[in-house]
Amino acid sequence: MPAAGWIPADGPTSWGSLGGPGAHGPKAHADVRISNMSLILRHLQTSPALSRTRLTRETGLSKATVSTLVAELCSRGLLLEEEPDLSGNVGRPSTGLRTAPRAAAGIGLEISGASLLLSIADLTGEVVLRRSELVGDAEHRPDRMIEHVAAMLSHALDQLTRQGTTVPGIVLAQPGIIDYAGNTVRYSSTLEWHDIPVADRVRDAVARRMSPKDSVPTITLENDAKLAALATYERYAQTGVRNLLYLSGGEGIGAGIISDGHLLRGWLGLTGEVGHMPVEPEGLACRCGRRGCWETRSGLQALTSAYPPGDAVRDETTSLDERIEILRQRFDAGDAELTRRLELSQQALTRALAILEDVLNPQVIVLSGYLAAFADVFLSPTATALKARLLDQRAAVRLETSHLGQWASSHGAALVALESVLDNPTLVDRRPTS
Repeated sequence: MPAAGWIPADGPTSWGSLGGPGAHGPKAHADVRISNMSLILRHLQTSPALSRTRLTRETGLSKATVSTLVAELCSRGLLLEEEPDLSGNVGRPSTGLRTAPRAAAGIGLEISGASLLLSIADLTGEVVLRRSELVGDAEHRPDRMIEHVAAMLSHALDQLTRQGTTVPGIVLAQPGIIDYAGNTVRYSSTLEWHDIPVADRVRDAVARRMSPKDSVPTITLENDAKLAALATYERYAQTGVRNLLYLSGGEGIGAGIISDGHLLRGWLGLTGEVGHMPVEPEGLACRCGRRGCWETRSGLQALTSAYPPGDAVRDETTSLDERIEILRQRFDAGDAELTRRLELSQQALTRALAILEDVLNPQVIVLSGYLAAFADVFLSPTATALKARLLDQRAAVRLETSHLGQWASSHGAALVALESVLDNPTLVDRRPTS
């Protein structure tokens, strides 16, 4: 499959929610059959049930080609034919075609500081499974974490294999900087990892748990915020949004940037490391080794450090959602120091977004994590401050909160993991005929 993150997150005129090779029109090259199967599958993935006649008209393929390729996609279990329309129309009744559930599914797994979040999605867009497991401090060590990840993946693969679902790929959502060429975590301040070949080591650990006759799906890495942006963008693309900035509000601050319908990665994949922007050049020391980074004011630690060691909100073995809920309860109860720190965080958010808005010109900025949990603190004053700085009032940005919550990154990972089947439907074997 293409390296996760190079996949365009195209808008509503594309055939697939993430776009990709084969998604924009009939092809004329050696792989024409596979490319045109991809075109049909992507088109039906985001459309209601369509007849062959309408599919022919909308894809630009010939009637004979559509008929042949639809038959093959059905033989692989990727498409289903609905009952003919017998509503009384003159002529031969048409049958609707739609993507089949459970034929193929992508697995996404987010590795965060306190938990592992696993999502499985199929070609219909349905979430087949979600599962979370807490990890302790000791499991931050790469060996322990990799074994835990492999155990979760092996269990999921076993379930899917037994029900006849093809798994074309697994994508691991990882905080920090990714070496895409080597499928390696170059640096993660959250986990304190340096140059860890996570994908290869997870693949080996999964293989040890599987039967020798079974192969391990392709495993790739991508930054968690980038994947969350892809998953979040699905909804906005349907309304014509082409430029979106997604902000994760966890231990640190990360960003996923959709520009003109495409996910940005940058030269070495560093695009989106906005938590280390210098909002206070002579400010607090950051765990990255620099001073004044944005996350020293707007990361979760900027709030939790107000409490003594041993306090529940500083327990990084507790899920992020639980810790945020505790903070929310304390804020609602009138915690003065927490209120002060949230005000400082909001001011830092405004300074940082003023820069990002000028540089990126997004239509929508989506806040997640604790930033979303305290929407009443962040949204209105930040939107007002940003509006006051506009050079052109028509460029006003919409500031909103994430609809996917903690599952955004793993859901995006599962969607990207399906890309190889959307590119090449022949990866799913033909089903035996009865």
